[in-house]
Amino acid sequence: MLHLFYRFKLSPAAQRDLPAFWAWTQERERWFYDALDSVLATEWRVRTIGDHVHTLEHTVTFADEAAWGRYRRQVAQRSRDPEWERRRVEQEYWWEILDSALLNDAPVPLGFQRPGTPPEDESSVPDRIRRLLDQGRFTTLATTDGTAPWASTVNFVPLRDPLRLVWYSMRDSQHSRNIETEPAVSGSIYLTGLPGFGLDGLQFEGRAHAVPSNQVEDIHDRYYRLNFPDEADRRAWILPVQEFHGDGPRRFYIAEITRLWLLDIDRWLHDKHDRRLEVPLTALT
Repeated sequence: MLHLFYRFKLSPAAQRDLPAFWAWTQERERWFYDALDSVLATEWRVRTIGDHVHTLEHTVTFADEAAWGRYRRQVAQRSRDPEWERRRVEQEYWWEILDSALLNDAPVPLGFQRPGTPPEDESSVPDRIRRLLDQGRFTTLATTDGTAPWASTVNFVPLRDPLRLVWYSMRDSQHSRNIETEPAVSGSIYLTGLPGFGLDGLQFEGRAHAVPSNQVEDIHDRYYRLNFPDEADRRAWILPVQEFHGDGPRRFYIAEITRLWLLDIDRWLHDKHDRRLEVPLTALT
C-alpha cells in the first residue's frame, strides 16, 4: 500500500467556528473523493500531544504507485473545470498545509487488533456502504432462468435516490437472457486491503431490467462519466451508443435494489461468527 500524508493547520476562521469547519470537512471529503476509484481509503486524526498540537492529519491510501499516478491524473483533469477548481481552493479558507509525505507499508506483516476492539477505520453504516459502492467497481451478480442459478461478474456504477446499479452486457449472455425471463437478482460487492479490519462487503437483492431505448443516451453518458472520470481513460473505453440500441449487440441494465446487508464486523471480532446485518434502504438517504 502507498499512503499520501498531509498535516493541516486550521485557519483562524476554522478555529472560530469549529462546527462549521467539521461540517465543511465532511462534505468536502464526500465531494472531492466521489468516483476517484484510485483511492482505497482515507483517514483523519487530530494531533493532541507533541509539536503542532491541534493540527489535522489526513492520509489517503492507494494500492500502489500506479494507482497514485492515476489519482494525480484524475485530479488534474477535474481541475480544468473552473467550478470544480473554485470549490477545491475553498480549502485555503479553512486550513494551511504544513507538511506532506508519501509512506509505504512495512515489508513484513506488522500490527494487530485485539478481539472486540472496533476497527480503526470504523465508520457509519452509510459511509461503509458509500465506500463499497464507489470503490467496489465489480459485483458478482446472481441470476436464474427459473431452473438453475448463474453467477456473473459485471462492472457497475451506482445511482442514488433510489439506489440502483447500472452495467452493460452482451444481449445474448446467460445472465442477460436470465433477466429477460426472471428479473429477480442478488449479488455481492467487497473490498480488501482496507485499514483496520482489512475488508468489508455487502450483499443485495433487487429486480433488474434492460434500459428502455428512450433512456439509453442518458444512461450511456452517466455510466461512462462515473466509471471513467479521467477523460483520456473514458475515450479509450467508451463504446458507441448505437451498440446499445435496436439490433446492437449490447444493452445497459439497471438493478433496483430492494434489500441490502453489510458484513457484521463487530460480531466477527467478538466470536468469529460470520454474519450479515440487514440495512434499511432509508439509512442511505
